[in-house]
Amino acid sequence: MTPTPPVPLVLTAPTADGLARAAAGAAARAGGTTTLPGLARELAAGADPRHRFRRVVLAGSAADLTAPGPHPVPVPELGRLAFLYSGQSSQRPRQGLQLAAASPRVADALTAVARHAGSRLVPPLDEVVADPGAPGPDGLRAIDRTGHTQPALLALALGLTDLLAAVGVAPDLVCGHSFGEIAAAACAGVWDRAGATTVAVERGRLIEGLPREGTMIAVGIGEDEAAPLLAGTGVELSAVHAPTAVVLAGPTAATRAVAAGLAARGVPTTELAVGGAYHSAAVEPVLEPLRAVLDRLPARPAAVPLVGNADGAVVDAAAPAGPDHWLRHCRRTVRWSSVMATLVREGVTTHLEIGPGAVLGRLAAADLDPAAVVAATGPEPDEVTALLTALVALDARGHAVDWAAVLDELAAWPVPGNGGTR
Repeated sequence: MTPTPPVPLVLTAPTADGLARAAAGAAARAGGTTTLPGLARELAAGADPRHRFRRVVLAGSAADLTAPGPHPVPVPELGRLAFLYSGQSSQRPRQGLQLAAASPRVADALTAVARHAGSRLVPPLDEVVADPGAPGPDGLRAIDRTGHTQPALLALALGLTDLLAAVGVAPDLVCGHSFGEIAAAACAGVWDRAGATTVAVERGRLIEGLPREGTMIAVGIGEDEAAPLLAGTGVELSAVHAPTAVVLAGPTAATRAVAAGLAARGVPTTELAVGGAYHSAAVEPVLEPLRAVLDRLPARPAAVPLVGNADGAVVDAAAPAGPDHWLRHCRRTVRWSSVMATLVREGVTTHLEIGPGAVLGRLAAADLDPAAVVAATGPEPDEVTALLTALVALDARGHAVDWAAVLDELAAWPVPGNGGTR
């Protein structure tokens, strides 16, 4: 059972001293007959966007309003916001289910993708997402099988994006890591929900059907140092994450041999728990079948600027990202460091990860102020509290959240007189 999350209490004032007085006044009201959820609605309705000082307290009791906190500072100048959609390896069992229990928008997205996927997925997607995660004979959990992983990530991405839009949080740019770019495009309107589900289901099916020969290993060197080591080995650069962080992909023996040589020099290496050598020659057999799927689907230009993995550039806004774009995306190196550099050049100051947790945040934080990277949700302490914590962080960075809408959207707190939640 999901615990009742803390209640968001928004305080605003023209001065720092005024903010302290507002907190004390709110605490006094909460100590009387007013419930915390009732007080939250009063404060959200009375919040003044013109005030220079603003603080949101996630409160479990009235005492949290007057507990010591960071020194008040004026609301910062608003920068641009990017949504970063996570890809395969970010999945986890039961992802999104706590949010779906509190948010009809998230529940609707999970249901819609499962419905559109239908009998193309066996077992059905909703059963796989709800599976607690015991590994099968091959060591994989149900949600780790690519054919289910990609639709599951799409469903959560759509639900989170819908919920965030309803509470006033919308991106200036979107991007995603590997499959995450497809989720980003779907959330930016490139395909309708049925079409996006088809892309996720068929792409996942094709990739899962590849021979399970090949591996991927993250190593702590840069692209320039890695490239000469790979010549003639059959091993390729699958991803460039940072100036000193790349991922190798290729035949298992050859890839492990390159990594072993690096490890002998003291270079950090980590073999990834994936089912193949993605973004390498190993995926070439799926490219033309994938083109046939994409050719059948109507596509539109993204409603929000989309930054592509293959080159780190903003996709032409005048035309939809067509099959050629997505085949390059599947085959070529994920140039994540170039994506992040483009976001910085475009004036992005806050990066919100859309997915099951904080996988991309850890990559992005290597080159950015850690406070500039926020995960929209996560498993700890629960998904709803994690979402609220993310919204507080966004609000503190100048991205004003509609807290009255948050209280309307989330059926998370007991309603006086009915013994349950709204």
